[in-house]
Amino acid sequence: MNVEGDLEKNIASLKKLAGIAGEYGVTLCCKAHVGASMFDTDTTLAAMAAIPDQSFGIDMDPSHIHRAGEKPEEALPKVISRVRHIHIRDCKGPGPSPGAPRDQACGKGDINLQGYFKAMVDAGYKGPVVLEVIGPDQSIEAATAISAESYGYMNACLVALGAR
Repeated sequence: MNVEGDLEKNIASLKKLAGIAGEYGVTLCCKAHVGASMFDTDTTLAAMAAIPDQSFGIDMDPSHIHRAGEKPEEALPKVISRVRHIHIRDCKGPGPSPGAPRDQACGKGDINLQGYFKAMVDAGYKGPVVLEVIGPDQSIEAATAISAESYGYMNACLVALGAR
């Protein structure tokens, strides 16, 4: 996908790719991404409506929805029927970047991740949740600390919700 406003141009390609994915028994997942043609909940819903093939799924990333000016915990229930994968990280500020790696650790940023996890649990989501932290200049020790802290935060949210 290219830039905001180009979603309609990309629908035909996505439909074709979803069809190919379906032939192989896999799901093509796309996520809303700042600066792309699918960049918020409305454009995600438009893609879902235009591509009804169940081989087209959504990869939900709350940091991009947050940077689109939305509340991820309110956006997730709108698209959860097609969510097949979740990238998760926190985010400081409105963007355009998610902030320094340490601010992407779950619980360190501005996203209501407790509310986001509640929306996941309420919807019965059972798919993968993968921590994503960008910042290639950090040490392995720093990346490990962010991962451990994020895991602890996510686990605590799930325990508090009765999901673990």
